[in-house]
Amino acid sequence: MKLKCMKLFLQSSKIYLALLFAICFQTSIAQQVTLTATSGTATGTFTTLKLAFDAINVGTHKGDIVIKINANTTESASSSLTASAATSASAPYYTSINIYPTTTGLSISGNLATPLINLNGSDNVIIDGRVNATGSTKDLTITNTSALATAGTSTIRFIGDASNNTIKYCTLKGSSTDAAAGVVFFSTATTTGNDNNTISNNDITCAADASRPLNAVYALGTTLKNNDNSTISNNNIYNFLSKATASQGINISSYNSGYTISGNSFYETASFVATGAVNYNVILISAATGTGNGFTVSDNYIGGSAALCTGTAWTKTALNNAFTAISLTTATGTANSIQGNTIQNINWTNAGTSALTGISLAGATVANIGTVTGNTIGAATGTGSITFTSTTTATNFYAINIASTDVVDCQNNTIGSVKVDNAATNATNFFGIVKTAVAGTTTISNNTIGSTTTASSINASSASSGAVQSVYGIQSAGTGIITISGNTIAKMVNATSNATTTSAGLISGIYVSAGTNTISNNTVRDLSIANANTSITGTASVSGIVMANATAEAQTISGNTISYLLNSNSSFAGALIGIYYSGSTTASTVKANFIFSLNVTGASSATADIYGIKIDAGATTYSNNIIIIYGTTRTDIFGIYQTGAASNNNNLFYNTVYISGNLNSGWTNTSYALYSTGILNTRDIRNNIFVNTRSTDFGTSKHYSMYIAALGGTITCNYNNYYASGTGGVL
Repeated sequence: MKLKCMKLFLQSSKIYLALLFAICFQTSIAQQVTLTATSGTATGTFTTLKLAFDAINVGTHKGDIVIKINANTTESASSSLTASAATSASAPYYTSINIYPTTTGLSISGNLATPLINLNGSDNVIIDGRVNATGSTKDLTITNTSALATAGTSTIRFIGDASNNTIKYCTLKGSSTDAAAGVVFFSTATTTGNDNNTISNNDITCAADASRPLNAVYALGTTLKNNDNSTISNNNIYNFLSKATASQGINISSYNSGYTISGNSFYETASFVATGAVNYNVILISAATGTGNGFTVSDNYIGGSAALCTGTAWTKTALNNAFTAISLTTATGTANSIQGNTIQNINWTNAGTSALTGISLAGATVANIGTVTGNTIGAATGTGSITFTSTTTATNFYAINIASTDVVDCQNNTIGSVKVDNAATNATNFFGIVKTAVAGTTTISNNTIGSTTTASSINASSASSGAVQSVYGIQSAGTGIITISGNTIAKMVNATSNATTTSAGLISGIYVSAGTNTISNNTVRDLSIANANTSITGTASVSGIVMANATAEAQTISGNTISYLLNSNSSFAGALIGIYYSGSTTASTVKANFIFSLNVTGASSATADIYGIKIDAGATTYSNNIIIIYGTTRTDIFGIYQTGAASNNNNLFYNTVYISGNLNSGWTNTSYALYSTGILNTRDIRNNIFVNTRSTDFGTSKHYSMYIAALGGTITCNYNNYYASGTGGVL
């Protein structure tokens, strides 16, 4: 009897424990998501976020709502939250919704060809990934693993005028291959726009490395209403570029305006091997359709293998992939602001001619680039912060490329520690700041291209023996009003050895070929090259400033300092020029420039030429310029070289030219403080100082204070001071 009772007791205990476990397990499941509300039904428990949203959508819970994520949830359908509707008793009526986890390491996930979380007209929703919404640790991961291209596939979508919502301190993962969607997706609006939303302090990345999204963040509105004034800030966006398909980090497309993209870090945690010859943009704003403008792109970091451009270099190998760090094309209107961004710690290799570009503007984009805080492309010191390598010729690197037809102000930016490379026979060209051949008012001022302290800060390192390789600090072909002032261009090297008879490599501080230009108060120094010859029309192997614009537009070149220009090839037979001028018959001015230390070291050819100022054409007044050239190598030297066809009238007033140095006996090179020719123009030469103390011991060379090579036209020559004191000197 006792044994039978014991058996019955044990059986009853097992049944009780099983029931107790089942009850607890069911309670645990039901409490994965808990909800409290200040109106309607006060509490609720759910197994998924979708069920919690469904209860809000039918008006069960109202007022200020808190949703707590207590355990991982797997969403089998889109968690869609509709708009609050205060006018309907049966519709949702909430004033705010706060969602956060209650413990670490939680996730909301699904594999859906839809948005995982869909804020459809929702306002005042906060998804906060911190435990109990405090601290700074990201403890909630939201993942949609779908890699389908089905329209709308995303992790979080804003649609139907969803406004004033915030996603913060979460890890957001997605793999959507819909080119018109993203991990985070700002979608179509109906009445007011999906406005004033904030995506901040999140990690945004792929759901799996094998299935990367085409956009980490994507925005596309409609003709009904722009999406305006959202903020994407302080996020880490990494491992986001698709290896096989053109893709972007942040892609703001049509019918959007006024976004702030600030403080984000973009990087790859490991070497990136592309599998498709496609184009990549890190921040792409192409919002010209729908009057998009007024964007702020500031303090972002692009490069490296960790946040803030730290870690190892962002390395890309194989295939041919164009790369643009920041690209804007917007409608005219409120100026866009690009401030304080850092693009560095990048090692990019291409197998074709696609370019690498730091900042690019196109369309009617009005922009201020660095006017408040300068952008950095590369680094102010050191070498190789950005390395761009190609294996085929005619490849270009652009630090800042301005193709806007409207007003652009580009100031205070630093471009340095950049190496461009190629196979020994091929060329990779370097462009610091470019204004392309379009209209628009452009100011390029107070930028530093290269370095004042680090040698070879800009280094085009390929020998490019079979191709033309060019290095430009600033190049402008813009047809509008261009101001280039206060820039420092220094420590640039072109390693080309190209010596073809028709064209060869060159290096130029400032090169202008169109527009109405003011080029003032720039410093161009320490430019070097070592090729043997150049025959490029109107320019030289090394030049400080080149004006090559024959259109009827007034030009001003004033207050610039040009120094330490060097060609070091022992067989150099080309030209080295401080200022080259070929303009129109429209009256222009070249004044108060200081040019010195132009060198051709070790030249054995008797046909190398050095020019302080070379005047090929233009009706121009040259005044108060100072030129100092010391030459002991086998070069002809021209302090000022002047020529001109009919109507290319030149005035030379108050200039000071000083030529010096000693040549070996028997060398036949000549030098001229002023060399003037031309038989059809008017030459007015007054109040100048022309000094030539260069000597050739026991030789036949002549070193002239002034040399008039041809008589004709009208020459006025008065009140000048001449001095030629060296052996072989001629007054």
